[in-house]
Amino acid sequence: MARLSIRMRLIVVMNLLVAAVGVTVGWVGVAVTERTVERRLVDGPAQGAARLFETMRLPLSDVMMRRLGLLFDADVAAGPAGRPALLATSLPSYETHTLERYLHAGPLPRRVEMAGRAYLSAEASIPPAPQTDRAGRPHRLILLVEEGKVRVAQEAAASSIVWITLAAVAVATGLGLWLSATIAGPLRRLAGRMRRVAERAGEADLPAPSGPGVRPAPRELADLAAAFDRLLADLARARRQIARSARLATLGQLSAAVAHELRNPLSGIRMNAQVLADELARHGRDDQALRRIIRETDRLELYLGELLTLAAGEGKGPETAADAGPTAEGRLEPLAESVLALLEARCRHADVTVRCDWGEATPAVRAGETLVRQVVVNLVLNALDATPPGGTITLATRRRPEEGAVRFSVTDTGAGVRVPEGQDLFDPFVTTKSDGVGLGLYVCRRNVEACGGHIGYTTGEDGTTFWFELPAIC
Repeated sequence: MARLSIRMRLIVVMNLLVAAVGVTVGWVGVAVTERTVERRLVDGPAQGAARLFETMRLPLSDVMMRRLGLLFDADVAAGPAGRPALLATSLPSYETHTLERYLHAGPLPRRVEMAGRAYLSAEASIPPAPQTDRAGRPHRLILLVEEGKVRVAQEAAASSIVWITLAAVAVATGLGLWLSATIAGPLRRLAGRMRRVAERAGEADLPAPSGPGVRPAPRELADLAAAFDRLLADLARARRQIARSARLATLGQLSAAVAHELRNPLSGIRMNAQVLADELARHGRDDQALRRIIRETDRLELYLGELLTLAAGEGKGPETAADAGPTAEGRLEPLAESVLALLEARCRHADVTVRCDWGEATPAVRAGETLVRQVVVNLVLNALDATPPGGTITLATRRRPEEGAVRFSVTDTGAGVRVPEGQDLFDPFVTTKSDGVGLGLYVCRRNVEACGGHIGYTTGEDGTTFWFELPAIC
């Protein structure tokens, strides 16, 4: 090093520093990525499956374990917390016995070997529910992911980091060469001037250096920091959107299975209740309990229909959704009147008056009849729930020539809608009802947007108006 020039010393020192930092960051990045991948593939699905049992009140059965296993590409088992027994599992019987032996031996280890295969395990707690444990005890859910799948994902992620790190080291080395040249240049000029000064030996005054002075920090770094902050914000929004899409996709897959299982017994209950009610009516009797059973089964049927619609609509584009059926007579008024005919008894039972205020010469709309009918049914039922006895619901249509659309509105005389700040009433799982599921208005918005329209509402202390607009056929 004693005989190396200043430039070479800078190059050697900077290259060694860049290489050391690159290797260290790459090694740490690989280690962190492997742990993150393991948590995402093992711990994350276990917590997600436990939340599904908690929120959807799913039964602890072998069938449900196998369905969850297919959903998460893993094996799933469940049993009472604090005990080594298993109530339901997707594993074969011989592997189930092996897993129970692990549980008998103490806390379940992270790495489990069964039938010559290695698994990574994760546990999550399932709060007590009536259908899982009548004694009110919590359960634990065990998720087993094949170790080989996790290792493949870790190696893929680590490989990307290694190549990126090597590329970054190469770029940084080139940058170090450039920086060393820019730093060494002024020093060489300064050394040359000092040599010339020494040669002149008799000059008392040294000339002022004419080389470049201290350069200001480049603005590109500040721009890069600002761009990086914007990228982080965009990534955070994208992650929230991905999480929302994942929840909807999971709900779509499970809701179809659950809804199909519930619809058959629910239809039988309603049919038998209706037969009994009709029989009593022929004898001049009216049993309010039977009427209540029929009304509540109709409400449950509506919720199940929304779940099935949500499941069937995932991945369906607007073009296909809009072809669900032709508009009745091309206008909204006949369609709304047919909905009111279906809900007439319910409106009369709720002591609510329904008025129709149809606009003059409203044109036909371009929309699917099935989609629009579901929107009208949901909006009228919501208005019935919000309107007190003796109140009024007003259905109206108006032509919107400036937008080239027809507006349909449903106005109630309730107390208004109060949505917590930061929430959108049309987002899934957002509801102001104590017994609501938060899917009705989400389905409404999806159907309206699939038909090329838009939906909204206005609210106050004297009532709420929900409206949607669809393109008019001029």
